[in-house]
Amino acid sequence: MSVKKTKESSEAAEPRTGSKKKKSGDGVRETVESIAIAFVLAFLFKTFQAEAYVIPTGSMAPTLYGRHKDVTCDGCGFRFALGASSEINQESGALQRRIETAVCSNCGKEIAVSNAAVFNGDRILVNKQISEYKRFDVVVFKNPEQGHVNYIKRLVGLPDETLRIRKGDLWVRTPDDEAFRITRKDPYVQKDIQLTVHDDRYPATPLLEVGWPERWEPSVESSDSGSVGGWLAAANDWTVDSDARAYTCETRSGDLQWLRYRHFQPDAADWRRLENGFEPARPAARLIADFCSFNAADVGRSGSMYPGSLYWVGDLTINAEVEVREVGDGGRLDLELVEGPQTFRCTFDLATGEATVRVMNSADPGDSEVMATAGTSLQGEGSWEVSFANVDDRICLWVDGTLIEFDQTLEYEASDVPQPGQHDLAPCGIAVSSASATVSGLLLERDIYYRNDIIAFDHRDGVSIVPSWHNNVQHGEVPDPGSLASLLDNPEAWAATYAEQTAIQLQAYGRFGEYQLAGDEYLMFGDNSSMSKDSRLFDFQARPLNGVFSHRYAVREQDLIGKALYIFWPHGVPFLNGGEGIAVRYHSGPKSTDPGKYPSVRVPFYPNISRMKKIR
Repeated sequence: MSVKKTKESSEAAEPRTGSKKKKSGDGVRETVESIAIAFVLAFLFKTFQAEAYVIPTGSMAPTLYGRHKDVTCDGCGFRFALGASSEINQESGALQRRIETAVCSNCGKEIAVSNAAVFNGDRILVNKQISEYKRFDVVVFKNPEQGHVNYIKRLVGLPDETLRIRKGDLWVRTPDDEAFRITRKDPYVQKDIQLTVHDDRYPATPLLEVGWPERWEPSVESSDSGSVGGWLAAANDWTVDSDARAYTCETRSGDLQWLRYRHFQPDAADWRRLENGFEPARPAARLIADFCSFNAADVGRSGSMYPGSLYWVGDLTINAEVEVREVGDGGRLDLELVEGPQTFRCTFDLATGEATVRVMNSADPGDSEVMATAGTSLQGEGSWEVSFANVDDRICLWVDGTLIEFDQTLEYEASDVPQPGQHDLAPCGIAVSSASATVSGLLLERDIYYRNDIIAFDHRDGVSIVPSWHNNVQHGEVPDPGSLASLLDNPEAWAATYAEQTAIQLQAYGRFGEYQLAGDEYLMFGDNSSMSKDSRLFDFQARPLNGVFSHRYAVREQDLIGKALYIFWPHGVPFLNGGEGIAVRYHSGPKSTDPGKYPSVRVPFYPNISRMKKIR
């Protein structure tokens, strides 16, 4: 993602005070001097301290939005941002195509967005006085291929390191390391960049009314043919309020009563069957995959569709609002997350507030081990917001927005090979025993997933080869990863196919998929991995012409400009005219795109305060 400087500048000047009475001439002179000094200070501050930039594209979504549309799904009411930078020519700003449809990540419905309001990207403040850059900082830098163009990405690799991508995560090896180890984001960075898998507050009501299964159901463990991931939807002590999207458990039993999430994700074909008067077939649960609604745009039907779901994502976070009304002897609340062969469970003792985290064998829950314990405020009667995460091979727990400190580390070592199983079809659960409690606001999120796009560069003849997962497919040099999408309902088959395809890719291009950095080089990846031109896809051919001889994928230290600090102006929110505002400017472009009817600026609007925030 390139970034453009805005016309705004940060100004800082201290007012001068004094008690002596000035002559009018002196006052005018002092006013002129003050203005001149203010301009000089503003110029110096802009040059050496901070500067404002605007984000044009979506390679850093969901952290930063480029040109985009705010879309509300007409199937479930879920609101999401849709990248729209592909509609315009980045050099001229002229309209070159029109996004017509998008796909909702929450319910899978394809919706019309051609006339949805479009907005420019976030305006951000960048600190140019950084003495030391750290891993996972969001950094503005000069594009190594075009020194006059500024890019913004997340810094993932530091000098003298070697990095590679495995199961969507970043793994690093320093000169002192014998083996690669996973990199872990700061917990609050991790929490900020999660993507929605399913927000239970926005149900797909039209599908549910014709028999589509709810995602969250009271369940019991079972190996019956109708079970999903070892869980069978069955009556227990949970009751469901479908209208309020609330789940209440009133139990005196010492046995855990489970509410279980099953990943019954509809797609556009299911919605089309409903619209055509046919009931969708009962679905099969699927693995959670790297779908991103920001990219889910169909450009003019003749353009290319979004990069769809291919890769299983096991790094999940469950968020819930919990209300406890009564606690009996041994009362407890359990949250559970599954990732392949391992299951992680957090148990709250409702009498004391103590939280205990265990790791279990997914195939044999009796095979378990306590990882750590901690005291929390979730004790007795009351209401709390809880987040339980398994991301980057580390468990995190938040209660009312506060990260809980445990008595032992919750980092663990796992295989760098994806190993999904049947239990990953129902990867999340909530249980209560000997208590009365209600959970609501259920939100399941996933971590960003780094795709392993590789450019193979032959230093002997200076030729860059296309990414191995793309055009090389047609030559039979690597298998088509698109076949993985059809196997998401069969975890074992998905895992076997992924392993086979990865082995072929690594054999052909493995040495090009490791990023070795010199002492003054950094590696930069976009958060929107599948739609980001970053270190993985940087070319080499233009660099020698500019006197740059770094690694093809590297960004030199001298090209770093600063660290992104704050979104100080996201797009304004139009009001009046049904929330669409009044168009005062329209796109320009070819007549085939009908630009005269496509507003580019709408008024009046109010500040989008909810997105004015520190950049993590």
